[in-house]
Amino acid sequence: MAGLAANPLLAQKVCKNQYPCGSCAMQDNNGNDLAGFTRNYKKQLLNSGSKVVEHADDQWGYLLVRTVQVPSVSSKWETKGVLDYSAYIRTTLAMNKTKAGATATWWARECNLDNGPLVQVKAKDEGKVEMEQQRYEKVMSGLGSKKLTLVEYLDTFNMRDYDYLLKSHIVAKCGAIDQDDYKNIVDFFNGFIGKFSYVDDPVLTKNSFITFVKGNSGTRFIAYFNVVNGKLSGKLDALDIQYDRDRDSVVKRTFNRLTGKTIYIYGDDSFGLDKTIIQYAKANDLKLRRRKTSATMKFNDER
Repeated sequence: MAGLAANPLLAQKVCKNQYPCGSCAMQDNNGNDLAGFTRNYKKQLLNSGSKVVEHADDQWGYLLVRTVQVPSVSSKWETKGVLDYSAYIRTTLAMNKTKAGATATWWARECNLDNGPLVQVKAKDEGKVEMEQQRYEKVMSGLGSKKLTLVEYLDTFNMRDYDYLLKSHIVAKCGAIDQDDYKNIVDFFNGFIGKFSYVDDPVLTKNSFITFVKGNSGTRFIAYFNVVNGKLSGKLDALDIQYDRDRDSVVKRTFNRLTGKTIYIYGDDSFGLDKTIIQYAKANDLKLRRRKTSATMKFNDER
């Protein structure tokens, strides 16, 4: 299922060159670079990231990310090292908020492949990035001890990146979560995570999870999780259901992203989607199990 690995909006041709231009990714790409990202979105990082860190008592990680197109560097012998503006490589810019402060980083995939090797090319720092910089490996290592990392993206994302780089995580569109909703989100998913004895359990790989939570602002959210590489890999969306066809679309889109044959529905209110979920599960030979937030049995204990 393509949606499991990468946002379908990311579909692009393979780049004939292997690497992106490092200085372009950092500070020389007409503002579509790490310097522009930190300058324009630092306030967003501090507002949202600080709330997540505070409400989670520093037990959650927070990343704000943006995807940009960066010119590649020619791999041909006769033009080796020359910038190729006709062949771009999709590059992720990221800022990380912790209790101690904020850092910035970036990475790309070689040859613009969704599953290509990760790369961060060395580039001279000219002081244009208004934030401490770290290699992406160091940033991700620092997030390794967190219960969950919330990744908010501005445009598109490649889920493979976070499945590989992070431990348990949930990805959400920037702006979907109101500033007043972060506490509800943190409290709810802390409860959800608490229903696992441990996630690195082979038994869990056959299961997927659909969760429902309502924010303090009144916004209703649906989130799905798969167990990938012994970690919870999730995506959260705000629900906008106005017509019956919207229910069908939400349920179909969510189930298309699931890898398990047993689907847990977790939460105290499914926001009118129960009937549609049951119908879809029956039509696709999927087993459903309902769990309220008050349930005490661990997901690991069910067979």
